[in-house]
Amino acid sequence: MSEVYFIVLPGTMLLDFAGTAESFRVAADFGADFRLHYIGPNDRSRSSLGLTLGGLEPLPEGLPEKAIVIIPGVAASAKDYRCAEAQETAAWLRTTVQPSHLLCTVCSGAFLAAESGLLDGRNCTTHHSLTERLTREHPKVRVLENRIFVRDGNVFTSAGVTAGVDLALHLISEMAGPQVAVDVARLLVLYFRRSGTDPQLSPWLCHRNHIDVRVHGAQDLVVRDPAHDWTVDELASRSHTSPRHLARLFQIHAGISPQAYVRKIRTAAAKELLHQSDLSMDMVAEMVGFNSAEQMRRAWKQFERITPTDARRRHP
Repeated sequence: MSEVYFIVLPGTMLLDFAGTAESFRVAADFGADFRLHYIGPNDRSRSSLGLTLGGLEPLPEGLPEKAIVIIPGVAASAKDYRCAEAQETAAWLRTTVQPSHLLCTVCSGAFLAAESGLLDGRNCTTHHSLTERLTREHPKVRVLENRIFVRDGNVFTSAGVTAGVDLALHLISEMAGPQVAVDVARLLVLYFRRSGTDPQLSPWLCHRNHIDVRVHGAQDLVVRDPAHDWTVDELASRSHTSPRHLARLFQIHAGISPQAYVRKIRTAAAKELLHQSDLSMDMVAEMVGFNSAEQMRRAWKQFERITPTDARRRHP
């Protein structure tokens, strides 16, 4: 069970808070092992929209292993983070968050993390209108601009407002699996985004930025069983459409053919096996659905920058 703690302070931006929290809540509905807590120095706080958020748990004396602490931004960080509640929370963060925990900030939440000292010497980001002030007020922090989110060790920082949802989808994918992240994104009608210098979108998540039910259904079949001998005819039949129409839908909505998508997913599965085992190339190829190691190498050349052998050398 992953315990997720959302810090709610006076002036909390509702979209920062609700978008991120709903992503984790929906993931839990899909079976992910998340339990959400809403904490703060007071049992209620007035939000950015004037609505009062009540029923908040007190700041806990300690956190369980692998806990996730999320700091949504506030409406007026220059003022709101000077209040007594924010200063109390910064002191709590400083003494409570350990390397075994994940600390995540959304938008101006980076200022509270910086106030606690937990961003000192780290790369981070925040809303584009706040990067200059964060650099000026916290010179020990390395502020990166034009990023959706940045990871440095056990600390994630994200840019303004909806970027917190991108961060949530990334964490859900890492901790509960890409299929759960896809399911969450589809239910909330969200899209996966990454900035240029962050890790590229996982092959398991690529080509999923659409809402076509038939294409998603076919993609789900492939992701759940890459080694199956998938044909366009079978995928179409199980997606309740014709092979020609499914191929057309794939090109329109996913930007790739069904056959190429199958090869890409098999290549991703092979890459994981090469990283995690010492199985031979022939065995890996067979386990993920390729007819031979040579067929796997041809597919690999299409989707990866290095050879399977080089990939294994880099991850012994």
